[in-house]
Amino acid sequence: MPDARRRDDAHSITLTDGTATRTRQAAPVDLVPVQELHRRCSPGSRALRYHAGKSGLTPAEWRRLSSPERGTTLVTAPAGRADHIIAMTNVMRTDQQGVGELAILVEDGWQARGLGAALAEHAAAVARREGHHALAAVVTAGNRSMLHVLEKLDARPVAATGSVVDLRILL
Repeated sequence: MPDARRRDDAHSITLTDGTATRTRQAAPVDLVPVQELHRRCSPGSRALRYHAGKSGLTPAEWRRLSSPERGTTLVTAPAGRADHIIAMTNVMRTDQQGVGELAILVEDGWQARGLGAALAEHAAAVARREGHHALAAVVTAGNRSMLHVLEKLDARPVAATGSVVDLRILL
């Protein structure tokens, strides 16, 4: 049973309040719960993730994100509720050899509990295993929470355009 195998390979994260979560590799069948995650996120959270007023992912976008050839997408759920996705983490390949692109979306009610920081650390470990030597992140300058998370990973700004900062994390 493939779904059970994916759950067995899940990475456990315990939040600052003691809540247990499980992070696993996304699959094409996760589109509906990922769409539900997007609907539960505020427009502000989605804008910080996508730098636009994106309300969700199209099936074609999800196929690209969940395709192992393009990178790794992880989904996070509370322990015991595997189909209730509360976060999505992307480590996607870029046109630069050995550089992956990191992006994280955490449902509003799950923010400020240590999940984003733990997902960023886990994404860095995933990127190293996949042979990346660096992660790139494009973050809005006003996204103080994500900038703080990435600062913990020693992210360094490499460029800034308007209100957007390009960061690199050496792995």
